[in-house]
Amino acid sequence: MYIGETAEVLALNGSAVEIGRLKSMGLREGKLIDLLLLDLLFARKLVIGLDNSRIAFHADLAERILVRPLKSHYEYIKAQAYYDKLTSCLNRHVADTLIREEVEKFVVKSVPFSLLLADVDHFKRINDTYGHQMGDGVLRDVSEVLRRGLRRSDALCRWGGDEFLILLRGTVLDEAKEIAERLRQKVESFALPLLLGHGVTVSIGGSGLPPGRSLDRLFAEADSALYAAKATGRNRVSIC
Repeated sequence: MYIGETAEVLALNGSAVEIGRLKSMGLREGKLIDLLLLDLLFARKLVIGLDNSRIAFHADLAERILVRPLKSHYEYIKAQAYYDKLTSCLNRHVADTLIREEVEKFVVKSVPFSLLLADVDHFKRINDTYGHQMGDGVLRDVSEVLRRGLRRSDALCRWGGDEFLILLRGTVLDEAKEIAERLRQKVESFALPLLLGHGVTVSIGGSGLPPGRSLDRLFAEADSALYAAKATGRNRVSIC
């Protein structure tokens, strides 16, 4: 049952006579209606608002009208704009917005925050050995392990390729290092399927925002820390 939502008419089904009757009432594919009631089980009718008129259809005719509540459609479009399609993490655009908000909080209220950059070790080798479909599966699994290891206040974003950015709100560097190490261990101990016994690990670099550090420098230092973690053997945590 839907009540009080705007909806789009997707299709009119049935015989030519039935479709003609519906079109004569002003219905057509793509038409927007006010979906006042859709209940084919109990009330067995559809009630819509159409061009300032209220029309009730009984079940035999209502079943010919396929509609989509736009609230659900808009939520889907919103999700497509905010989230990475492969991993369901926040995308880079959203991450950039969130980070700038945290910078403003720090400037105004001195609320600390830290950034972590996590990179899947030897990801190119995984793609080359098992194929891109397997590589996609690894990214999905790693993102889920990371998500489960974070707090409700944290944000996980796919930064690009096999790299994830983690925003730790209200977190100083010492705490960030503990969280990063916990995440690293969780990924290392997780038995990713179909990799024929080969484990998957991540390297993590991190940085925080003490007084006087610009946003650009924050990213640069997190990236440098990640590079240091990979250069010293991978499956490590490095914090600037």
